[in-house]
Amino acid sequence: MIKFSVQAILTSLLAIAFYLPLSAQDYEMILPEKREVHEKDISQLSPLEILEDSLVYFADSMYNSPIPDFRVAGSYEFIRIFKTVLKTPNSYNYPFKKLSEKISILRSPDDAFRIYNWEVVRGTVEHRYYGVMQLTDGSFIPLVDVSDQIIRGAEDSIFNGTRWYGSLYYNILLRQIDDQKIYFLIGWNGSSMNSEKKIIEAFGFNSQGQGMFGAPVFNMTERGKRRKVNRVVIEYQKGSRLSMNYDKETDQIIFDHCESQIGDPAKRYTYIPDGTYDGFKWDGHQWTMYENVVQITDTPAGSPPLDKPIK
Repeated sequence: MIKFSVQAILTSLLAIAFYLPLSAQDYEMILPEKREVHEKDISQLSPLEILEDSLVYFADSMYNSPIPDFRVAGSYEFIRIFKTVLKTPNSYNYPFKKLSEKISILRSPDDAFRIYNWEVVRGTVEHRYYGVMQLTDGSFIPLVDVSDQIIRGAEDSIFNGTRWYGSLYYNILLRQIDDQKIYFLIGWNGSSMNSEKKIIEAFGFNSQGQGMFGAPVFNMTERGKRRKVNRVVIEYQKGSRLSMNYDKETDQIIFDHCESQIGDPAKRYTYIPDGTYDGFKWDGHQWTMYENVVQITDTPAGSPPLDKPIK
């Protein structure tokens, strides 16, 4: 019964949890450790400093509590407080230095929005992704993760804030098609039992001002064939280290090329990097994929094959 209720709440996480009342006293029995998170007297702190301290406090709970359901409960309180933060004047410009050590905080290249992004691990392989996009005018878009419901077709789908393909983002790029700005979010999703994913996500605002995820601006190459997709999803074996990030010097998004360990292209959970690199190049209207974009040469023993690592 408890497991069912938690899952039901998780399905509409941000839509419900922002309104879930829970007091700090309720956590005295479930937090792994109760300690101060600031050095100054509380009377000397601004409202945002006090709220940030509370967020750091509950971030420790949602990451470190030994019981999975307590981590979920900690995340609810974190979200409740975060809603207050977002409604506090000037919160968009507040630096959140301590909170940035706990969650990902990314600002778009043109300073149009910030993304606050984190995950909660509910078990050995079960991850849940959380996100809030804050705009400069003070409004915000809660992101509700439904990635565990998307069995296939993520590459061809369009999502919005209430139906979001959850990821942990670590980079934001900006490109422009005519007079329309399109942002590209690079992230990671590790919620599958046997595999992980690296994702390149297109994001923009439609004519009604709604934030939309996904656009047909990726020209993929798969087994020698070209096809247009709305997002890039590179799936590979769980525990493998696959790099994917934007490289300024070559103006490309470069990532590890993967092949199946057992020679079965249909089983993505068997894919591992093979030592070569593919990349996406922007041509003014779309990202086009090219194979073997980084030339690897023989080097003396003990020397790196590349001048610099790709993250």
